[in-house]
Amino acid sequence: MLRFKGGTYQDAPNQIFVQGLYEESATQKHRLGTMRVLDDGRVFRYCSVTAAALTAGCLVSKATAGVAATIAAEDAAVNLAGRKEITLTLTNANAVNHFADGWIVLNAGTGIGEMYKIRGSSVTGVPATGRTTFYLYDALRTTHVTATTTALVYASPYKSLLINPAVANEAATTQETVMGVTTMACGNVSAESYLWIQSRGIASLVLDIDAAAGAEANEMAIVPGTTAGRGAVIADTGYAGVQIIGYTLQSADLTDASANLVKLLID
Repeated sequence: MLRFKGGTYQDAPNQIFVQGLYEESATQKHRLGTMRVLDDGRVFRYCSVTAAALTAGCLVSKATAGVAATIAAEDAAVNLAGRKEITLTLTNANAVNHFADGWIVLNAGTGIGEMYKIRGSSVTGVPATGRTTFYLYDALRTTHVTATTTALVYASPYKSLLINPAVANEAATTQETVMGVTTMACGNVSAESYLWIQSRGIASLVLDIDAAAGAEANEMAIVPGTTAGRGAVIADTGYAGVQIIGYTLQSADLTDASANLVKLLID
């Protein structure tokens, strides 16, 4: 079970990493999204995956959507500036700490534009039916108003990652935000496994290469591929608007369905 220390998010950084870079765990050992930087410039993020039998060099992503929330009259009276907790009425039920290391965005009304990182959350129904209490890293900056303030609540984008779906030239129904690349075979120790994924620097990534791609020196940018979990080298203008994951270090003669050395720019 996670134990939450006092203080703000900013004044309590991780000092020691207790889970190895190439270790998979059935229990959570760091905050989701924790960044780990090596002296050679490689960057890793701590996450959980729910997909089974992932290979190394695989793109993983999260379909992130905010849960709509409103403020009940009785909660507006206590959701005061300076407090480090907020109670909201959500449109669906969730387990305790489902939103830990996620975010609350005030999307309308008093406080619009404010964002708060979530330390932990109660099970739906605490303090009352349909309502959930969120414990925050930082204090509320405004006092909210029942009639106008609404919010979107997001679980951590590093929670329950899956293999990135196949993307066909900017297909809006399949695009998701790639969060990183696996560095080892994983997803085998439990229904939800915890590990580090790489998000920046020199990395190994399995690529989709068609007959027209990777043959010219200017075809180096990598986007989500047409095969799930793979990257693809840009070979035409049909990928305009797709997330750029990074660049290949080899500019020609790449082999389809093989791992290649790339420079990631996800973070």
